[in-house]
Amino acid sequence: MMPQVNPGDTGQHVLALQLSLRNDGYTYLNGTGNYSGNTLTAVQDFQRKNGINPSGIVGSKTWHALVGKLPPSLTGNGEMTPPSFGINPGERNDEKMGWLNNAVQRIYPYYLDLPEWSDTYQGRMVSIVQDFQRRAGINPSGIVGPKTWNAMYEVIAASGGWGC
Repeated sequence: MMPQVNPGDTGQHVLALQLSLRNDGYTYLNGTGNYSGNTLTAVQDFQRKNGINPSGIVGSKTWHALVGKLPPSLTGNGEMTPPSFGINPGERNDEKMGWLNNAVQRIYPYYLDLPEWSDTYQGRMVSIVQDFQRRAGINPSGIVGPKTWNAMYEVIAASGGWGC
């Protein structure tokens, strides 16, 4: 269950909302993590089209209309569990990088410009994670810990990114 999101909010729930709306046809939304302007316009339009009071407040009815219509195979059906390990910049670990690469390639806009595969967490991949952390309202340290994993998995699920 996603929490209520209101105009003026920031963070991972707003980012999840924006990328969900983007995948629903509101392609002008880029996932800033800030609920204002274009996001409010898109939410109100989506609410009107789905018979929901166009208040701009995203509650259970709006979330259900947006995410609930997606097949469970795309949302992970609540079964996709974030990894319990962390990754620090400079760390070399093929398996951890596989998990991180798998998550990042499912989030707009990062799948448009993925760095070349590496077993070391460095360079462009660290920059991508820091950008995601900023958008999700997380300290952009580049360290992939529970907050970052949880935010990534929420965004992927809400935007229907678990498909092949």
